[in-house]
Amino acid sequence: MPADEVLRRGRDGTTVDLVFESGGGSWPAATLLVLRTLAVLLAVGVVFLPAGILLVMVAVIVGATFVGAVTFCGALWVSAALLLWPFAAAGELRSVRRVQFTPARAPTELRCVRGARADDWAPISGLRRIQLDEAVEEPYEGDPAPAARTLTITVVTVTGDDGRSHQAPKGTEADALQHALEDLLGPAGVPVLRRTERRVRPKPRPSSGGWVYGGSGSANSGGGFSGGG
Repeated sequence: MPADEVLRRGRDGTTVDLVFESGGGSWPAATLLVLRTLAVLLAVGVVFLPAGILLVMVAVIVGATFVGAVTFCGALWVSAALLLWPFAAAGELRSVRRVQFTPARAPTELRCVRGARADDWAPISGLRRIQLDEAVEEPYEGDPAPAARTLTITVVTVTGDDGRSHQAPKGTEADALQHALEDLLGPAGVPVLRRTERRVRPKPRPSSGGWVYGGSGSANSGGGFSGGG
């Protein structure tokens, strides 16, 4: 992904946004986040569906009716969802979607934009550094798959989101993003540090080639039968 899609001008043109995820910053957006949280909880229910089916089968075996067993399992899932939903929703609404810098040409302030709201503007002097951690998995010899790269962005501030890391969108160009951040934050004296770790992708172990016949039969197959005379 080009760097100008991760570090880009805000909608009003007065900010530059370091974008981790689109959306956030207003209560209408928060409503969409709540709906997404419900979808996540539904997905969790689907994951644990096999356990629910097993529970229904056991209940029917011990004498419960099928309808009663299904109703009981459904009530358990709804209860669990109601208990977990506030925590999941709160996490979604508090999570940082982007960091805004203003003014766009020579930033003097910054703020974090969360799922439900935007923080107050703070002096950029409170930004200690931005850390880019790149992990590169090189292909082993003969591996047709290309190298895999992941980039983690850590915005380190004096307070607030100090040390919290965010996964950059897949395909983000680390070199271009680093240069863009240095051009933006260099005048304010904010360092942009980068660390790259490389490793070779493990080569898969060869399969055993199937079951090998052995035992007394294989021992006899080599020498044959010799009769006495």
